Amino acid sequence: MVTPETRTAILTAIDEQFDSAVDLLRAMIDEPSVGPWFGEPAEVSGEGGIQALLRARLEAMGARIDEWEPSAQDLAHHAGGPGYFADRDFTGRPNLVGTITPPSVDPEADSLMFLGHCDVVPGGVGWTKAEPFTSTLVDDRIYGRGACDMKGGMAAALAAIEAVQRAGVELSQPLSFGSVTEEETGGMGTLALIDRGYRPGLGIVIPEPTSLKVAPLCRGILWGEITIPGKSGHIEIEQPGWRDGGAVDAIAHGRRLLAAVDELNAAWAELPEKNHRYMPLPCQMNVAVIDAGTYPSSWAGSFTIRFDIQYLPVELDERGGGGLVRAQIEDMLAAFVGEDEWLAENPPVLAWLVDADCGETADTEPIVTAPLAAMRELGMEPVIEGVTSHTDMGLPIKAGVPTVTFGPGFLSVAHQPDEYLDLPEYKQAIRVMALMIADLCGAGGDDD
Repeated sequence: MVTPETRTAILTAIDEQFDSAVDLLRAMIDEPSVGPWFGEPAEVSGEGGIQALLRARLEAMGARIDEWEPSAQDLAHHAGGPGYFADRDFTGRPNLVGTITPPSVDPEADSLMFLGHCDVVPGGVGWTKAEPFTSTLVDDRIYGRGACDMKGGMAAALAAIEAVQRAGVELSQPLSFGSVTEEETGGMGTLALIDRGYRPGLGIVIPEPTSLKVAPLCRGILWGEITIPGKSGHIEIEQPGWRDGGAVDAIAHGRRLLAAVDELNAAWAELPEKNHRYMPLPCQMNVAVIDAGTYPSSWAGSFTIRFDIQYLPVELDERGGGGLVRAQIEDMLAAFVGEDEWLAENPPVLAWLVDADCGETADTEPIVTAPLAAMRELGMEPVIEGVTSHTDMGLPIKAGVPTVTFGPGFLSVAHQPDEYLDLPEYKQAIRVMALMIADLCGAGGDDD
């Protein structure tokens, strides 16, 4: 807890510089930062521009800068584990860490880090309030790609650090701000940061959108696809058996596969390892894409689903990823094939695309209790709830760093047209983060 005088100085500084904080968020939205994995040349911009913007802001605050381009080759010793993808190219897509160390403080002392990702998904179509990469302010709400996920949280963290400085608060521990690439497609930016040796002893705050709920837990995510082979043929005529050259309707097999997925989800919903007291939803296998057939007059020659699976830390494999859950899907698929002669001789193909890991920090850790305490000081209701999707929590937690996710914005509007952030919530996030800094980094003494 900080003294009343320090608290007042910090909150006053936030009020005085809030227009600047809004300008920072808008500037970040206006700088596109779509990674090349998404593959749409008109949308891909890379993260170099947003990192340059953040670097300038950190340098103005007196931060020591560490900027580097990760290398898949240099990270190859992580192959087979979460966050590693051999095909990723980081040319022009650097990671960035700025560290502020008070003059009388040992640079090696335990530090606090705010860690966010600067990459965003493509803007897409369907926007009505703004162009994706042109921020628009309407009725105390900022629209634009990344406003919620997660440039709003990153801007709030920077504004909180600036407010603590402006208030003249003397910290007794180092304070860092990290901005990584490649979170939206697997987390390799954070893998590179952990591999570089960053281990902030006071913990990490990941300011992803949580609607200002404190999340000591996030789920892992698996992306994959299953393709069922068929054999195309004229749909309007009688077909002989497939061994005699007849057609095989892949969609008919696909319907059975979707039913098997429904059965799996019903069973998972009741399993303790698929549920958590801080999670509002059980882990499920959600089918997001179905691709089948070519012409109305032809039986489908293949049926493909692409899916998203969530998993919890209790199911992490020996490499810290989702191997145990992948095995469950492989077992489900084998049972689906069963004694079907066509599928036995022409087996479905299962391909895994992404394994983004999960993590959990004990709710008694200071990195969890500090934001709750700050919210109580501000008259807010403190709520603990896990993040149902992936964040970059898993890798630092595995490295021994207590980590929490906390930030402004509704996760439900992320990745959608008209993505937005409410400014009153943005300001509250800045307040909580600034009081966290003063508390965890040893400013202002004890208020008891």
